[in-house]
Amino acid sequence: MTSQTILLAAAVFSVAGLTAGGMAMRSVSRIWLRHWVEQQLRGSRAALAYLERPQRLIVAASATVALVIVLSGVLLATDHTRDMRALATSLAIFAVAVIVLGQLLPRAVARRFAPAVATLLSPLLETAAIVAAPVVAAGRYASRFVEPRAGGGRDEERDTIQDLLREGELEGVGEREEMEIITGVMEFGEKLVRDVMIPREEIFAIPRAASARAIAEEFATSAFSRVPVFDGSVDHVIGMMHAFDVLKTRGERIPELRPVAKALHATRCSELLFRMLRHRTHLGIVQDEEGRTVGLVTLEDLLEELVGDIRDEHDEPAHGATS
Repeated sequence: MTSQTILLAAAVFSVAGLTAGGMAMRSVSRIWLRHWVEQQLRGSRAALAYLERPQRLIVAASATVALVIVLSGVLLATDHTRDMRALATSLAIFAVAVIVLGQLLPRAVARRFAPAVATLLSPLLETAAIVAAPVVAAGRYASRFVEPRAGGGRDEERDTIQDLLREGELEGVGEREEMEIITGVMEFGEKLVRDVMIPREEIFAIPRAASARAIAEEFATSAFSRVPVFDGSVDHVIGMMHAFDVLKTRGERIPELRPVAKALHATRCSELLFRMLRHRTHLGIVQDEEGRTVGLVTLEDLLEELVGDIRDEHDEPAHGATS
């Protein structure tokens, strides 16, 4: 075995260790590490200290991996300066070894045994942080000239919640359905109203000019408990009628309209939900930038995005065509 082969094998193992360490730092829970610290397991305190700023370790590991691969390529190139076929073969073998042994396998192991891998490889990551310090510092300096992405704080909050979810799964706390609900809550914050609305073509609405008798008949045949009312066209929804109000009037007079919420199609579902709860409205009209009605959303629709399907004996059928 030549010295070059030994160096390349060491490079592959280094890449594997750094990849596994970086993946473990992305996957491991702080709660687990704190528990291990209490048990005085070896390496836990170092890993916990670095986990307070995991991104630094992850960047350092990635930078060191890139450095190792570049140096390995240089080593192969200098050894095969005149034999291009041998160089191509060596590079292909090295690339396969790095991908399989240095990336895919370590990532799988790190995801499966994240706490153990994080504590075991924390010294290696600490060394990588020192070696790659100049590169990381240069990258940090360059990032100052890049506009910070909006919602960064929200991503950090989401990572924290994902830590808690991961912890619950590892400890066996909570049923699968509960975890799905919590995940739904996290995803709900990113959903837009246009993703959950009933499209304009399926809206059932009543014209303002309809008589009391016609309104009663519309409710009787449609089976909806809440129906929007429009003036002229469905682009001008002025309120909604409730089936209970129609029953109270016995079809003898037009019931008083109840308010509806209105929101742009790019509004977040969470924002509209809070608005509807605050103003106690059960029906929302979704509009485009020009004020045209593009859809409809109910309070129940938004709640179902959070907790899943809500069904009882009063469930309504699918919405009909626009009147």
